[in-house]
Amino acid sequence: MASGNLPEDVVTEILLMLPVKSLLRCKSVCKSWYTLIMKPSFTNSHLNCNAALKKNHCILIKRFLKESNKSVLSFIGDKNSGDDQVPPTEITIPHSNHFLQMLGACNGIVCLTDHNDIILCNPSIRDFKVLPAPSFNYPQGLFSMTLSVGFGFAPHSSEYKVIRIADLHEEDDDGASYVFHSVIAEIYDLSTDSWRGIDPVVPYICYFPCSQLLFNGAFHWWAYDHGDEWILSFHISTEVFQEIQLPDVCAFPDGNERAFLVLNESIALILFDSSEQTSFDIWLMIEYGVAESWTKYITIGPLVHVERPVLFWKYKLLLEKANGQLVSYDLKSQRLKEFQLYGAQESFRALVYSESLVPIKLVEPTSVCFPFESLETFGNQPSPVEEPSEIAYIYRKFVC
Repeated sequence: MASGNLPEDVVTEILLMLPVKSLLRCKSVCKSWYTLIMKPSFTNSHLNCNAALKKNHCILIKRFLKESNKSVLSFIGDKNSGDDQVPPTEITIPHSNHFLQMLGACNGIVCLTDHNDIILCNPSIRDFKVLPAPSFNYPQGLFSMTLSVGFGFAPHSSEYKVIRIADLHEEDDDGASYVFHSVIAEIYDLSTDSWRGIDPVVPYICYFPCSQLLFNGAFHWWAYDHGDEWILSFHISTEVFQEIQLPDVCAFPDGNERAFLVLNESIALILFDSSEQTSFDIWLMIEYGVAESWTKYITIGPLVHVERPVLFWKYKLLLEKANGQLVSYDLKSQRLKEFQLYGAQESFRALVYSESLVPIKLVEPTSVCFPFESLETFGNQPSPVEEPSEIAYIYRKFVC
């Protein structure tokens, strides 16, 4: 293959340096470029290139808009700081609600769930898949209700896995309420498009904002049993559960809230009390899985009308205000900046995201590709015909 005077390996090197948005345009330049970009080997090379160079990283934010009754995903890069008025790229998620959760991300793929439907999504290429519902034969009279969901990637087997933690119930004699029986765990493999049960004893999973986290090859939840609380982890590759003890300071009185995020490549535990003036105590687990390594890192605040943490990003803590506005607190300068980004209260979720070309393998009939109204819904992306100058620029830079 050759493009003009460029040999194949040079074309490949050029394309590998482009972001996904540009590569989607380049697919329409010529047949040879389309074939190259669609190859799984190119997808993997582009993914590895981004990881090695730490390119194309951004913040992916999920929020719910009350006025339009929909959830949207928003990409925010370094240029979308509080002082800039550049609107973030947005994607509308059809059939979603205020309780939609966003989990992951792994190789550009995230998991979305409202505790009923579970969706795998690569927002970079607008690829979605609704997972089939588990079809297990539970004991007679029992049915399952989802407590929480986790998502991750096993690099050794190249498998994407979703873990569903649910509790089994039955109706009482009057049919007016449910009787709790037990907590179960089920795993979905993308490679087989099917669910299977696993047989550990699983504690009850708590749900509140920022109570679930993918880190260090494992998914983590806040769990409790008979008054005791801890972090429950599930290692994606080995499919083994582990309990991680919390620092003694977590024996706090009722009314305080907690969250865990990632800071300095460690799990960060945040203790706070939402009020008009909120302070955030941040603890770091310096050595993963070792309870004795919990160390008090910093206290932020008190901050006025700031209610809950969302994400750490480059020594900045993203926070949600009481009015539904997103703000960031710089740990170094101790300054607060505002984003022109609003959502329903407690609807913000955020991930550090690296875009990719990795497709969701659609398997009929359970897969559904959501129809977007237009390309404008996906971040106002122009077509290749509208921007031929970008391709010409690539040639000028590397050939002239």
